[in-house]
Amino acid sequence: MHDESIKSVPSYIAYQMPTGPKIAGKSPEDEDIVSDYELRYRRMAENILLGMFQITYGPDSRILSANPVMARMLGYERPEDIIGRPANDLFIRSAEFDELVADLVSQGSVAGREIRLRRKEGAEIWISVQAWKLGITPDKLIVIEGFVADVTEQRVFEQEMHYHESELNRYALALSLSNRKLNLLSSITRHDILNNLTGLRGYLDLMKEEFTDTALREYLTAQEEIIETITEQIQFTRDYQDLGVETPQWFDTNEVILMAAATLPLPPVTLTVETGDLWIYADPMLGKVFYNLLENALRHGGKLTRICFRTEVSGDSARILCEDDGTGILAQFKEAIFVRKHFKNTGFGLFLSRDILGITGLSIREKGEPGKGARFVITVPVGSFRVGHGAG
Repeated sequence: MHDESIKSVPSYIAYQMPTGPKIAGKSPEDEDIVSDYELRYRRMAENILLGMFQITYGPDSRILSANPVMARMLGYERPEDIIGRPANDLFIRSAEFDELVADLVSQGSVAGREIRLRRKEGAEIWISVQAWKLGITPDKLIVIEGFVADVTEQRVFEQEMHYHESELNRYALALSLSNRKLNLLSSITRHDILNNLTGLRGYLDLMKEEFTDTALREYLTAQEEIIETITEQIQFTRDYQDLGVETPQWFDTNEVILMAAATLPLPPVTLTVETGDLWIYADPMLGKVFYNLLENALRHGGKLTRICFRTEVSGDSARILCEDDGTGILAQFKEAIFVRKHFKNTGFGLFLSRDILGITGLSIREKGEPGKGARFVITVPVGSFRVGHGAG
């Protein structure tokens, strides 16, 4: 702790003087100690990378001392150029000086306080201050000592970041509004198209009842198939619109597969689910992936009799396998089925499935042997799977 009288602090003007002041009543040994202290103080002030200062606060606030770093920070060549100048001239707002001193008086010291100072040419800089109350002069001025660091660049960077963040938020809001309008338009359009397709399908049914000509009925059947394809495409746009909208969650693989299977006419095909207690982190549309795998097997598997889901877990990954005993997929179509190029159908289901899995880093490939059944492999990376009851 410092005494209130500055007389008890012989170093407060140490840097600006070639030797320390002689203190009455002190022995030569004490004076040597003081001189040694002041020498160390001077060396520290000259070599430290922070600005150092001593100022007074009161009716006639002055800069008592400063090191070279402090002088350069304020745009001066030497400390002597600012020593003795009015301290208030340094502050952009005198109220910041008053607030700093008030906290020093009440707390004894401050650290990390950011305030603005004025450079020689008038430019503004931000500094971070660590200061303490050193004492009081005989004419009742408070003496303050401390260190400062120039944080102007950091402040400018933070302001730029804040500006860019505000701009991003503004663009995000505008994009969200645009997406909302587009989704509303898509929903209305999709609803109207499906209603028209339903009406068109009804007229085709009436025509098939009224006309018995074989050639005409074949044309009508072809039109029904086209209507069914269009319906599937419209339904795909609804599913794809919902992709990635909701936050990913943890799912019990076994439960999701069984729920997907419950919506499909499986018999006489036997379904086996041997996924154990594997939980995976995925988009809430995960059920659509397993539905598509099952529907794809039933539609394209030929005379298959079984579909099996099982898992393989190693240290850094897990795999979910969907295997059947159907006709399998030819080598040239193993990738095409995921990009809507499969020769039998639109490929919407598997295309959508790959995108759903990709949201959380999962991948899917077909690795079956043609003629011996399809084998879809979903790879789950480390961090996106857990094993155990209630792992989610």
